[in-house]
Amino acid sequence: MDDMRTALATPIRCQQDLHDRWSILMGELGFSRRSLWFTFVDTERRMIPQISEIVDLSDRGDHEMASELLTMCRRLLDEADGVSSVAFLVSRPGHHRMDPDDRSWARALTAAARFQRVPIETVHLATDSSLVAFAPDDLAA
Repeated sequence: MDDMRTALATPIRCQQDLHDRWSILMGELGFSRRSLWFTFVDTERRMIPQISEIVDLSDRGDHEMASELLTMCRRLLDEADGVSSVAFLVSRPGHHRMDPDDRSWARALTAAARFQRVPIETVHLATDSSLVAFAPDDLAA
C-alpha cells in the first residue's frame, strides 16, 4: 500500500508514467465484465488516489453516457481547486487485442471531452492479459 501511495504521489511526466500508474491501480489483470475506471490528475500532475468504476458497460461506446459523465467531470473541475484533468481506463474480459468496440469507447470519451472542454489524459485499455494506451490512430473514425 505504501508503494502505491508513493507511486501515486509522483508526478506524471510522460505517457509511460501514466501507464505505470494504471498498472499499479489495476494490479493483477483479469476482468469479468466491461467497466470504465476514472480518476483525476491534480495541477502538480499527480494522480488522485480515489478511483471510480462504472460497471457493466455496453459493448459499443455509449455517446450519451460519455456526455453525461464528462458534463459531471466538467462541473467537478470547475468547482475543485487543484484538479486539472481526468484519466480514463476501459477494462474488459478476454485476451484478444484492442477491437472496434474498445475503440468506440475511447472515441465516445474523447469526443465528449472535446465537446465539454474537459482536459483528459490518454485513454487506456486493460484486458485479461494486457494494459495499453489508445493511440491517436485508434481514435480516428
